[in-house]
Amino acid sequence: MNIELIHSTIKTVINQFRRKPDNFFNEHDFHQYCYHVFYRKKEFSKQYETLDEKKTNVLHPEYPTLERFRRKPIGRVDSTGVRARYDMVILNPDLIEKNELETIRCRDISKAETDSETKNIFAALEFKFIIRHSLNYLDEIKFDHLKLKHAREVEHKYILVFTNTSERKIEYFEDLRLGNGIKAVYVAPNKLGRKKLEVKEYPMGWLYGRNGDEI
Repeated sequence: MNIELIHSTIKTVINQFRRKPDNFFNEHDFHQYCYHVFYRKKEFSKQYETLDEKKTNVLHPEYPTLERFRRKPIGRVDSTGVRARYDMVILNPDLIEKNELETIRCRDISKAETDSETKNIFAALEFKFIIRHSLNYLDEIKFDHLKLKHAREVEHKYILVFTNTSERKIEYFEDLRLGNGIKAVYVAPNKLGRKKLEVKEYPMGWLYGRNGDEI
């Protein structure tokens, strides 16, 4: 798997959002586009054969976590809670080639590979598309961060937040200390009424090599 290909594909999503920020009506709309952009890359759509002679690719939306969580009254890890889902994952090809399809799907936790040293997911991505700024989105981003922070099965972790409105804009990452190698971008209009978008990177420079990029 190629980490630079993931980063260049993220840039493609950002560039398209710059060109057509009103092309997306809701988060589901945006998720579908992101999956489409990644799937067009041969490395992510390539078919691998499983141990039971079935075939699948490495790219999958809504992939279940190993950890269990509770959302209320505050998001937390809880062994009696429920498993969450990553918005999109890129699986490690070794997971596919060395296991049967049921294990790869990870639906039954008893059949999943839970060794803390095994990175079965090469990358997990969480997306947010914000049409109206709200503290509810802040809570959702914090929960995404919690999922990724405790994602022992994931090698590379990303939170990607996009908005096409600056009215009552919230700096969602201002007080959020990213942990465990999580990388994030926040793509938003710089000022009220401006069409140009500003890309803020957390930590600084991981995607463009400098502190954000006005596009």
